Amino acid sequence: MNSTRVTPLCVWVAMLLSYASASAQSMAPDLGRVGQSDTLRRDQVIADVVRHNDRAAAARFMEEAERAKIGPAGAWDDPMLMAGVVNLPNSFDFREDMMTMTMVGVSQRWPYAGQKGLEAKAQAARAASAHEEARAITQDLVTAATLAYVDLYYHRRILADLESQRAIQEEIVASTLSRLSSNLAGQDEVLAAQAALWRLDAEILSHEADLRTTASTLNALRGADVDSPLPALADPTPGEWPEGTGLWLTLAEQEYAPMRRLRSQSDSYGFSAQAARRMSWPMLDLSANYGFRRDIPEEKRPSMMGFSATFTLPIFAGRQQRQMALSMAAMQRQSQLEAQQLRRNVEATLSTLHEHGRHMRESLALYRDRILPADTNAYRSALSGYAANRVPFTALLAYATAVYQDRITLTQTANELARLQAEVDRYTSDPDRWLSTQDSENER
Repeated sequence: MNSTRVTPLCVWVAMLLSYASASAQSMAPDLGRVGQSDTLRRDQVIADVVRHNDRAAAARFMEEAERAKIGPAGAWDDPMLMAGVVNLPNSFDFREDMMTMTMVGVSQRWPYAGQKGLEAKAQAARAASAHEEARAITQDLVTAATLAYVDLYYHRRILADLESQRAIQEEIVASTLSRLSSNLAGQDEVLAAQAALWRLDAEILSHEADLRTTASTLNALRGADVDSPLPALADPTPGEWPEGTGLWLTLAEQEYAPMRRLRSQSDSYGFSAQAARRMSWPMLDLSANYGFRRDIPEEKRPSMMGFSATFTLPIFAGRQQRQMALSMAAMQRQSQLEAQQLRRNVEATLSTLHEHGRHMRESLALYRDRILPADTNAYRSALSGYAANRVPFTALLAYATAVYQDRITLTQTANELARLQAEVDRYTSDPDRWLSTQDSENER
């Protein structure tokens, strides 16, 4: 009888023990096969996003448009050329009056107040703000692609775990059917085993749908066909976790595009305020003319020259420009305060991410080093008890199920940790290095 009970179980017991033992190993060695020629890496995904995503390209064109405005913003007003006749009698005789002259002249508005240079600096700051907007869009796209990459990697791992467990569950169903035919098990054991198998099938279908959705999202971000097959993915597990957030905050102040954009906006408003104040000064116009007089037989008439300088009286326009300067100064202060508040928000966010990451790493260590080994030992003990008729089948099934469920929890926690690292990179990474890499490839 004992031989009849144990022998049909030997195959699935060996498979389950092997699987449970593998579950207790470290996450790092088995999360992917880095270095294979057919492995898709995160850097390649980022390069594809920068190269092929049209939203990133559109942002760079907007930056290019703003930079093209710098020169015109600082350009002087065009000179005015004058030509005509002065002091011409109504007889239209050019020799009748000695003051009749054919005159040419030129006039030029002289921006002595320096407002043109300030306007050029303001436009340069606006171009810098557009550059930061392009960096922010690039960073958002890279983060979205990284999150899709991470989710796809771990969805594949979970699906592999479920497929392995399904094979074991099929053996359990087969064993219960064999025991039922020998009157060693009841119908309830068979139904419980089959229900567990069908629950696995439902989970597999759900994860397959999630996997297809994530793969389509990743392909769309890369600018590829949504149904393009994706090769194996490299391990996205983050490296060492810092002790504090000091380095992250320093990098965020240097690299986080929204903070840099607010600083550029503040500079632009400041230069515009200075330019408006300068434009409330009197405007200076310089002009010169040369008059040609025609000689008569009795007299040689010399030509004549004239010079003039005119100043506007900024009675009405000056008040308008001063009010504009006050408006620009208020907008500058608004940008400065937004930048200060954004820095505090980023500091709080990074602190939260750091704390969550620390707890996730501790949780990973608990699952890897304690929970999964304990699950394995509990299952082995239950298996011995089941063979000796001391443990019911439902308890054995629960112990077997706990192994793969905790394995999936371990994988999901690793997924959350990798996603958290991608969020940290949103604040601390430099999108310019990807843009410069793309520019170098375009030049080649």
